[in-house]
Amino acid sequence: MISVHRRLPDSVGNWLENFNGTLPEISVIIIFYNEAWTPLLRSVHSVIDRTPAHLLKQIILVDDNSTFDYLKAPLDKYFRKYPVVEIIHATGRLGLIKARLVGFEVSVAPVVVFLDSHTECFPGWVESMLIRISRNRKSVVFPLIQAIDKDTFKVKCARHPTFYCGFSWTFLQLQWMLIPRRVFSVRQDEADSIKSPTMPGGLFAIHREFFKKLGTYDPGTCRTWMCGGSLEMDPCSMVGHVFRTPNPHRAQIPLEVVTRNTQRVAEVWMDDYKNYYYERNNYQFVDVGNVTDRLQLRARLQCKSFEWYLKNIFPELSYPHNMTYVGLIRSKIDSRCIINTLDDKTSVDRAMLYDCKEPTVSHVWYMGAPGQIHQDKVFLCVDDRVVVLRQIKCQDLHPQWHYKEEKWLYHIHTGQCLTIAADSRLFVSPCTNSGLQLWHFQRRRSDLRFPSYL
Repeated sequence: MISVHRRLPDSVGNWLENFNGTLPEISVIIIFYNEAWTPLLRSVHSVIDRTPAHLLKQIILVDDNSTFDYLKAPLDKYFRKYPVVEIIHATGRLGLIKARLVGFEVSVAPVVVFLDSHTECFPGWVESMLIRISRNRKSVVFPLIQAIDKDTFKVKCARHPTFYCGFSWTFLQLQWMLIPRRVFSVRQDEADSIKSPTMPGGLFAIHREFFKKLGTYDPGTCRTWMCGGSLEMDPCSMVGHVFRTPNPHRAQIPLEVVTRNTQRVAEVWMDDYKNYYYERNNYQFVDVGNVTDRLQLRARLQCKSFEWYLKNIFPELSYPHNMTYVGLIRSKIDSRCIINTLDDKTSVDRAMLYDCKEPTVSHVWYMGAPGQIHQDKVFLCVDDRVVVLRQIKCQDLHPQWHYKEEKWLYHIHTGQCLTIAADSRLFVSPCTNSGLQLWHFQRRRSDLRFPSYL
């Protein structure tokens, strides 16, 4: 069994020797739900063992109503000999965000650090983050995350940052992206932080007064940048993290709750750019409740526009501006649709028809003036008359498709039309009036504004 006190490499080198000021104390908040015993203990002990005692005010464990008995009285008994550890047992499921706020309410230190329950802090993990927050209280700082294998618990250590956090229009999901050259170019030293458009919501440090000023909740979105703060990855702070599928917390969250949370972000913070989000998610509206207090907060803080955020913080976020057709590609003969079947492990697949009585984001396609039919980075291509889905643009970079008379999807290079085969797969064949070649592809909504700053 791996020790709960196992050794990990130093993460900061000699950089801390250049700081002579006084660092603030921290309250560490860890939320857990049905966490395994030793990963949870390693998470807590890594904080105790690798945080200078004069900086560690408290560790707050919030049990989000776990069902495992060992996470009740046995856990309480284990940590009684560690006065710095406080445990709160929720009597009902709170969810990740509410559980964090419960922990925040009982925290007392000037800086609050949120960690997942399956992490391990490296030596020097917190000092450099505190230095950055001491220099600028509006900095929200997260560590350079090191992957811990979910099966062997071996730490895969990467000393230099390669990826940072962005997001996609699909449910505004966090995406790890290659750090662009423009971000590296403004750094004067390897110890300089990486300015990140978003951040992972489970591992970050923030000054409590700035957290309250932002309205608590989730500071990892565009809100922090728009309201005068910054999101920074600290390359001198390293924390190991077990990436598990599915995540115990997120696996329990209904899709409607995810949609509600992201739609609230869109309504409050994204201005007319929210229409790209709604369009990408097939206009699946839910009741978001009253967002007046959030809008008032934005006005009170005099936050910048979402367009400012795109121009200055996240210009790499592409948005489908000049599109003519957006939505489902539906057969007129039986109302089935083309769906994106590719995933991270598949780069090419035969295009087929599937039921679309309950359409999802995988059903939504785009076509603009260049004649490419695509969905994010997946393209509808033709290889020797066979229609395929590809993770890269079609080999023939010329215009691919023309929605002819709004019934045929005409493949320009072959001069043939998209056709349904007997096995529901797709190919191109000479154009006829057959129902197997008739398609409905809706035009982009003209009643909504789709802005562009380019």
